[in-house]
Amino acid sequence: MTDFKFEESLAVRDYELDVQGVVNNAVYQNYFEHARHQFLKKIGLNFVDLHQRGFDAVVHKIEIQYKRPLLANDEFVVKVAVEQQGAVRFIFHQQIERKSDKAITTIAKVTAVFMTGGRPIRPPKEVTDAVIAWQGSM
Repeated sequence: MTDFKFEESLAVRDYELDVQGVVNNAVYQNYFEHARHQFLKKIGLNFVDLHQRGFDAVVHKIEIQYKRPLLANDEFVVKVAVEQQGAVRFIFHQQIERKSDKAITTIAKVTAVFMTGGRPIRPPKEVTDAVIAWQGSM
């Protein structure tokens, strides 16, 4: 069981539905990315600032498991946990939970790396320090 320490509340918008009346599978990546960005802001990291200094965080791999569909007007939370794996990877464990019935609808594992000039690098110390501090604060 993953210890999720961050949650972002969202709601399904009508234009996110496909012809079957469920959230289109590609939309879930937007939900997960938005929650990751909010999490990073919460722990004091700013993507624009890091980019301007030459450090880019990029998604290397994403695995999504669709368990139950989200429907029109569903309210839900995207939960986020993060761990550093090895010297260069961060693994974000995420899940979406519908508020009305607490059903886990979607699970994701996102691998991110830092790059400079198109080459992988060790994450900047401030990133590693912020993640470690967040993990220790809860």
